Amino acid sequence: MTKKLIIATACMAAALSASAQETYFRGQNYADRFSVAPAFAGFNGNDEAFVSFRRNMLGIEGAPKNLKLDVNGDIMNQNAGYGIDITSEKSGNFTNLSAALTYAYHIKLGDEASLSLAVSPTFLRTSYNLGKATTFGAQTDQAFQNEAGLSAMAFDAGVSLMFNVAGLYFSANMPRTICGDMKFSNGIYNSDRVFNGELSYQLPTGKFIIEPIADISYAMKGGLDYKASIAAKYNQRAWVTVSYSSQYWVGVGAGLSTGSRVAVGYLFETGNSTIASNCSGTHEIYVGFCISKNQKRKEPTAFADDDCAASAPVIQNNNNSDLERKLQNEIRTRENEIKRLEDIIDSYHKGHNGGETGYNNPSTPTPNTPTPSQPQTGNNSNEPSTDEWKQPILFNNVLFGYGNAKLFPSSNTELDHCVSVLKKNEKARVKIVAYTDELGSAEYCRILSTQRAEAVKKYLVSKGIGENRIQIDGRGRKMSDGKFSTEQRIGLNRVEYCLSKD
Repeated sequence: MTKKLIIATACMAAALSASAQETYFRGQNYADRFSVAPAFAGFNGNDEAFVSFRRNMLGIEGAPKNLKLDVNGDIMNQNAGYGIDITSEKSGNFTNLSAALTYAYHIKLGDEASLSLAVSPTFLRTSYNLGKATTFGAQTDQAFQNEAGLSAMAFDAGVSLMFNVAGLYFSANMPRTICGDMKFSNGIYNSDRVFNGELSYQLPTGKFIIEPIADISYAMKGGLDYKASIAAKYNQRAWVTVSYSSQYWVGVGAGLSTGSRVAVGYLFETGNSTIASNCSGTHEIYVGFCISKNQKRKEPTAFADDDCAASAPVIQNNNNSDLERKLQNEIRTRENEIKRLEDIIDSYHKGHNGGETGYNNPSTPTPNTPTPSQPQTGNNSNEPSTDEWKQPILFNNVLFGYGNAKLFPSSNTELDHCVSVLKKNEKARVKIVAYTDELGSAEYCRILSTQRAEAVKKYLVSKGIGENRIQIDGRGRKMSDGKFSTEQRIGLNRVEYCLSKD
């Protein structure tokens, strides 16, 4: 009977101890996400190590003491990570040891989203020493003395995943997937299967990052526990956390990144339960080391950049993504404009040097350019007196394709300004005057310049300016005894407009 009682008591204590070993709600979790779910291994690109010591329910004899070492980092190609987790826990006469290796793989789903998967083969050892029992009669009971050094080992494996998108992180972890048997010399104990989950979202507000966090832990034998927390990090260097769990424990924590390589933190938990009222609370302290640092900082990490004090938080979020997308579009637009101008300059060089795309025979249009036909020019044949018109105004950015009269879209801004001027003064008339460079025959250049003036006229009409208010004038080329440089020649291909004086 006594031996059966011993075995029953041992199994109960071992179950409680194993459950405590899986304690999920740790203060270290905010600073070291690998301790939340192995799928975080190597996610931020750094190689990091954390050492923590946790003393549960200080003042109660036999309460669990936990020492934990976590190491994780990136495996070269930045799509995979490794992890090492060694945990030693002592609870009364019971000692639990677990050692797990992790391999994680990160799958990019988009610019702001990714999915991480991990597997963690695990070694477990549980032992208890009834020879140190202090219950009545334990020191003289032969059954206790014979079973003083029982222990058992087992191999298990854990699986986890992590999904993130724009500052939102969801992780799920099942550390005991196989849930293998612990075979003691006097019986078999089967550990409990536990599921852990966490959901958090980082909200950047200036130099602060506010992060609400929700944790759940479900044990098939032990039931459901949950914890709600909120963390605030300042300038990437200091943070505070406040939490409340279903076991009526309230936690307050603080941490500091003392440099780009070291981080320290502390957590204190207390509550109004019967156990909490008979102890001095739970205490946890942890120290983190950044072994090697990714050149481009990536959240989540407890280690600040060397120059982060002067910078805003660097995390993935929608606002930053929208700004980045706009800047990238602007860069592409500028690059296209530069390419277009380079093509114009190159075309002029080829034309001037007798290249295949220029005016091979200046008296004849190129094969790629339709032969210009004489457009309707309104009053062009009877040019009005210069007394009718104000001084000409140059369009600085009204440009055409090489050897043709097709307007570039970049011309619209200046043409729209001309439209607004004419709409403000409904009585004003306008004359469009176009010129070309000296390449090509005089007749060809006159026709081409007239076509370009006509193209500007059509644009103004499309914007609501009456056709009877617009005159065009194709002046053709400007001849000179000397030779023009490429820059000067670009300036010769110009368009001006004159407003009427009435």
